[in-house]
Amino acid sequence: MKYVLIAFVALILVACGSSNDADLDEHQPQDAAEYAENGNAYEETDENAIRLQQWIADVEQFEAHIIRWHPRFAHRAINQRDENLEIRRQFDAGVAALLADLRDDDSCLTDFEIKVEMQRIIALLRDNHFFFTGFAGYHAAMRLVRFPLNFGYFGGENAGVYLIQAREDFAHALNNRVTAINGVPIDDAFVEFQRFWSVENVYDARYQFATLLNAAIILQAIGVSDGESATYTFEDGTEITVNETNIWERNMTNLRWFPSVLLIDARVPGDEPVFRHNFRQNLWHEFLPEYGILFISIRGWVTDVQGAFARAVQNTFDSNDVRAVIVDARNNPGGDAMQFSELFAHLARNTPDGMLFYFANEGSNSGSLGMAFYMENLGAVIVGQPLAQHPDFYWFGSGVSRVLLNYSRIELTPPPTFFSALQFYGREPYDGIFRPHVIIDYTIDDWINNHDPLFAFVVEQTTASDSIDESE
Repeated sequence: MKYVLIAFVALILVACGSSNDADLDEHQPQDAAEYAENGNAYEETDENAIRLQQWIADVEQFEAHIIRWHPRFAHRAINQRDENLEIRRQFDAGVAALLADLRDDDSCLTDFEIKVEMQRIIALLRDNHFFFTGFAGYHAAMRLVRFPLNFGYFGGENAGVYLIQAREDFAHALNNRVTAINGVPIDDAFVEFQRFWSVENVYDARYQFATLLNAAIILQAIGVSDGESATYTFEDGTEITVNETNIWERNMTNLRWFPSVLLIDARVPGDEPVFRHNFRQNLWHEFLPEYGILFISIRGWVTDVQGAFARAVQNTFDSNDVRAVIVDARNNPGGDAMQFSELFAHLARNTPDGMLFYFANEGSNSGSLGMAFYMENLGAVIVGQPLAQHPDFYWFGSGVSRVLLNYSRIELTPPPTFFSALQFYGREPYDGIFRPHVIIDYTIDDWINNHDPLFAFVVEQTTASDSIDESE
């Protein structure tokens, strides 16, 4: 499950804290802004020495917890793989370097800088299920603070990160490709992001980078912004400077974040593609009689209460002349996908050969990858872009409780459990990347013109199938 947006907010806002947080330890680190004078350097005082010693204890606790419980260190079946030996070497070196800096009598590390370094150490594990967490006990002030902009990554000939939604006063920059942030080339910012964020491959990284390019604290952490403002430069020379953030609200229906201010886009007026119907709903389906296609959209593998959704889908399927089925899991962050296994097996048994399709992309994570293997075994055609998750990955479920670091009060997720696609689905996981059978890019032109090339591909296959049936 990919709730990393909340995670880093918890890291910065809970761990930094404020003098009003009565529930936090009186010795927790103060907000970095309080130390901003004189270039964020601390005076060498007894208070600073105590602060650094407390951070040292936290980093040592952090290190011990990961070494004891994370599968890259602890799982006997995989911990001696060459990849894991190298990752552990990098992890050990990262921890050692941070501890050396903290023990330096001349250390001027701020609390913010220490937390950034700890997140970089976590990123070395290349495990997007493990991070600082804010799942439990977070308060309203910890909602993600973003600039009133929304970015997306698009593929194809003009691949890149584009501004796709904005407040009205920034509308002139919409549908434009970003080339720099505060003068830092976008490619350089992407490199720094991959050093900092918990990602598993380049597809995961570029999806997360685009979605977080409006997050003030992320831009500050990767060194391209002061966290207060940002100037975005676009391919046509346009520049916009944003110095006002807003609190994004979490929609509890589909566990996604939406801006609390109105953002507009600049798409061509007209009917939206099917996948954008009921956009804020997590589970929905629709039979399209003009195509004979049953379209099932699952934006997160949340619990299907008493199987109501699965029964509704099966009833729609059994009551109509369905010639093709689409299960759309694009940008699905994960969850318990196997709760729908019986439904999808029923659809596979009763759908014409080659006409069951599973849509996935670089935003499809965790359970969405497991379902991709399962659907493949059912005979489905996987369509879209390479997935974000490594086929051998780590997921929640070890049964070990979360750990609260003693001084900073930073909370770590429960250590994950190893999951092997090969073990569960019996197929070698390529080169560590799951590539669909049919790769189709979603381009900026598709976005602007309300076109879904994946859906168009299925319509074409359905039409071709009907032509063959008629000729026979």
